[in-house]
This record gives sequence, structure tokens and C-alpha cells, in this order.
Amino acid sequence: MNISSFIQDYGLLALIVGTVFEGEGVVLVAGLAIRQGLLPPVAALLAALLGTVISDQFCFYTGRLMGGTVLRRFPGMQARFDAVRARVENHQTAIIFSFQYFPGLSMIVPFTLGMTRLLALRFLLLDVLSAGLWSGTLLLVGYLFGVSIQPLLERFHEYSGWLLGALACLILLLFHWRASRAKAKEDAL
Repeated sequence: MNISSFIQDYGLLALIVGTVFEGEGVVLVAGLAIRQGLLPPVAALLAALLGTVISDQFCFYTGRLMGGTVLRRFPGMQARFDAVRARVENHQTAIIFSFQYFPGLSMIVPFTLGMTRLLALRFLLLDVLSAGLWSGTLLLVGYLFGVSIQPLLERFHEYSGWLLGALACLILLLFHWRASRAKAKEDAL
């Protein structure tokens, strides 16, 4: 089975799972797969939307059900959370439509919104609209970016061995760097 067959067979499922856990990169790659004719555009949009909404709803309900426990466990966060909550409650719609576009906020914002008085149904409806807009935007960017990267992908097999070797070296260097930092800290004590 080659990569094209794999994407055609499992790409939509991978897109759902990928958007639950990662998001941006997976959707951009899906846009590229649409450009290459490996994924149907409407199905890819719905898959990205579904995975994003699942992730957002999980974080929202985690905040709703367990947010108080988290704040009790970390009492120093209470004052900062109260300040953020006041701003969030005053700008709910704008925040729901914008948080997807800021990497790193896609989990904390729904969690925080879950701890506010925001109605769950309102969050769901706005989240579906927001996730659809976000998914469509990133799929389009991936699709358009595919024009410039497609010639490189066609020649990927020529360079794949070198790229994998470079990645392996990079990982080894990272492990070495972390180990030497840990040893330096240990020696400093």
C-alpha cells in the first residue's frame, strides 16, 4: 500500500483524529491532499469540523465539570483566572470565533469558557460555526500552498532517505543537548 492509497482509504478518519489532537498541521496537509485529488473537499471540511468540535467540546466540558477542582489544586491561579474570566464573559462571541487561529489556545480557551456562565448550547452553536470557518480557511491555505510544494512532493522519493537521515540526526542532537543540559544542572547543584 502506498501513501496515496492510504490517504484515500483512511485520510478522512486520520483528519478527524488529527484535528482532535493537533489541528493546524493536519488540516493544512489535508488541503494539500485535496489539491492532489486524494480527499474529497466537502468530506474533508466536514471531517476537520467534526474533529475540531469534538476537541473543543471535550475541553469545554472538562472546564465545566472539573475547572473548580483545578483552581482548588492551584490556588495561585484563582486571581489570574478571575481577571481572565471577566474579559472572557464580556467578549464570548469574539473569543469563540478567534481562538482557533492562535496556536496554543485551542484547549485552554474552551476549558476557560466551560468555567464561565456561557450556555453550553450557545458554545456548541458558535463553536460549530467557528470550527467550520477555521477548517475551511486552513484547507484553502493548504490547497493553495499545494501549488508551490507539489513539484517538491513529486520528487520526494529521490530525497526521502536524506530527509529521514537528517531527521534522525536532529533527534539525536536534541537528546544529546537535553542530556548535557541536565548534567550541567546536576553539576551546578
